[in-house]
Amino acid sequence: MGKRLLTDGTILKWQSACRKYTVRLSKSCVLKMLKMAQTHSPNEVGTSLVGCYSDNGFEAYVLDLAPLSSDSKGSRTSFYRGTTGMRKFFTKLRETFNRKRHYVGEWHSHPDAIPHPSQTDDMQQLAIAKDTNTKCPECILILIGHTLSGVNEIGVFVYSRKRGRIQLAPVHQREDTTDSH
Repeated sequence: MGKRLLTDGTILKWQSACRKYTVRLSKSCVLKMLKMAQTHSPNEVGTSLVGCYSDNGFEAYVLDLAPLSSDSKGSRTSFYRGTTGMRKFFTKLRETFNRKRHYVGEWHSHPDAIPHPSQTDDMQQLAIAKDTNTKCPECILILIGHTLSGVNEIGVFVYSRKRGRIQLAPVHQREDTTDSH
């Protein structure tokens, strides 16, 4: 399941057991997720993930978050990510970064719960991965679990069009940043 998230940014890399899939998170992105989750607690909240992939497509860099859409709705046990303004945001993003940054997945919080996907999470993420229009055959899901005692945990998953849900585990490393991608 999730691992404790160290807010000093020590854990920024997650990898599948087979070592085929790797997700790297920028420190600033993790801090934004934590702040948003704490601000909206006890309700769930989330947005789309912005990033890029390695040339082989199996290493993803999550560099930023899309803004919280005004039509997003969260409750204690569910979250609907709205779509208002998202097409415009991603169009501008692709233009600004010469198509090198784009949609790579979703994140949302699980207040007072473990960061493990629900059945709804699984269905939604697999639908995104299988939708050829989204051009995201390896969709990332990041879950932030936040307990009432203040402990944050993070779960990182890849939803593959061909392989289904793949859980990743944190890899401790000494790298300073992934913000340069």
